[in-house]
Amino acid sequence: MTRLSTGIEGLDQILHGGLIAGRVYLAHGHPGTGKTTLGFHFLAAEAKPGGNLLITFDQPEDHLRSDARTLGLSMDHVFVLDLTPPPETFSAMQSYDIFSPAEIEREPMTVEIAKAIRDTNVQRVFVDGFDLFRQLATDAFNYRRLIQSFFRFATHAGATVLVASETRDCIGDADAVIHLGLEDSGRNVRILKYRGSDFQPGNHSMRLTSHGIHIFPNAA
Repeated sequence: MTRLSTGIEGLDQILHGGLIAGRVYLAHGHPGTGKTTLGFHFLAAEAKPGGNLLITFDQPEDHLRSDARTLGLSMDHVFVLDLTPPPETFSAMQSYDIFSPAEIEREPMTVEIAKAIRDTNVQRVFVDGFDLFRQLATDAFNYRRLIQSFFRFATHAGATVLVASETRDCIGDADAVIHLGLEDSGRNVRILKYRGSDFQPGNHSMRLTSHGIHIFPNAA
């Protein structure tokens, strides 16, 4: 069984060696808990040209690259598929009076994602702002089918997938869930489930610093 580093030593320890390759992982937490930074670590952990893909629905590419650079995490080897709306989208909003945003945007986005995964021979995929997938589906059933088909497409292509979400909508389809918390007592991380592997349970202290995430496994 091949294991991949998350890029964070303490998290690898909690996961008993890291991530099982070729599976899907959900980074869950409220805004500001470090989901995107976790994704940066995940992508920076293996610097193979053309082997890593960042799909962003949330922040534009230049912001993400700048933020990663500030943390000392290089994204030079990462292909970024920027699916945030360009400025001209605002002036074209009248088209949504006839068709829903999902009907207009779903097919072009899924085609772009599929092409990026195929063309980059990708090994690691990080999706920032995964909650937007819900907006591309017309109902709950189609949403579940959409995320299932995406996960299977990416993993069948040989990728290990990490998605960042504020909700747990895809918790049943993810192989593991990494919950990032922010409480009065401080930041913490805990593993909610991990199919096919044991892990170190409980809340583990976490710090978000100018050099990224540091995690301190508990003694349990």
